[in-house]
Amino acid sequence: MKTIAIATTLFCLLWGCLGIDCSAKELKPYKFEDVKGIYSVSAMKDTPPTQSNRTWYIGICETINEDLDSCPKNSDICGITRVIVDKKAPEKGVLSEVIGLSANKEKSYVPIDDQGISIMYENVEWGSFSINAQVDLLCPTKDDKEADIGQLKLVSWDESNLTLSLITPGACLSKKDQNRNNKGDNGESWGWFTWIFIFLVLFLSIYIIGGAWFQYNKGNSIDFQSALREVIENFVDLLRGLPSFIKEIIEKFTGNSNRGEYSAV
Repeated sequence: MKTIAIATTLFCLLWGCLGIDCSAKELKPYKFEDVKGIYSVSAMKDTPPTQSNRTWYIGICETINEDLDSCPKNSDICGITRVIVDKKAPEKGVLSEVIGLSANKEKSYVPIDDQGISIMYENVEWGSFSINAQVDLLCPTKDDKEADIGQLKLVSWDESNLTLSLITPGACLSKKDQNRNNKGDNGESWGWFTWIFIFLVLFLSIYIIGGAWFQYNKGNSIDFQSALREVIENFVDLLRGLPSFIKEIIEKFTGNSNRGEYSAV
C-alpha cells in the first residue's frame, strides 16, 4: 500500500493533479495560491427508509486524490453519495454514487466584473449522462457574513447541472489588476481622432510661425490677416482631401485598391 501511495504522489507531481489549476493564465490576476486547499459541502436527503448524504469537493491549487472519500484521482470537482441505513452511524454509509470532473477536461473562465470569476465545465461525460458544472469563486463584500467566507456552498444540483460557490479572498483582484479593469476606455485614453487633431494644430502653428519668420527675414511687414486667410484656405483644402486620403490608406491596407481592368504581366 505504501508503494502505491508513493507512486500516486509521484504521478501527481509529474502530471499536475492539482484540482483547479491556479497556473492557468485566466487565474493569474487572482490570489488563489493564498487560499489553496480542498473545500467541501454536504447535503442530506431523506430517502425512506434510508438517508442519502452527498458531499461535493473542489480542489483549489491542491490535488484531489482517490484516497479522499473514494474520489477519482486528478479531479477538479468530486461528488460522493452514500446511503445511510443506520442514522446512528452515518460514517458507515454505503457508497452509491461517484461523480468526478477531471482536471484535464477543457473549461472556460468567465470574470464576474471585479467580484470574482466563474469556472465552467460543459458536457462532462458521466456514464450515459453528461454533466454541466459551474464554480463561482467570489470576492468577499461588506455584506457577506464572516461565517460564510471560505465555506463552499451548493447553489443547485438537478442531476445534470451543478452550481457551487465559494466566497474567498483569493477571488479578489489585486489593486493593479482592479485599476486596469476599471480604467477600460473611460476617456483617459486618447483615440486616434484626438491625435489627428493635435497634429493638425501643431502643423498649423508651425506653418504660421514659419511663414511669419520667413516674411520677417525678407524684410517685409507681416500681414497677419493675409497669413490667417492663407492658413484657413490651406486648412479647408486639407479637410477636403482628407476623405480620399483616408480611403486610399484603407485600400492600401486591405488590398482593395482599384487597378482597373489591367493585370500585371
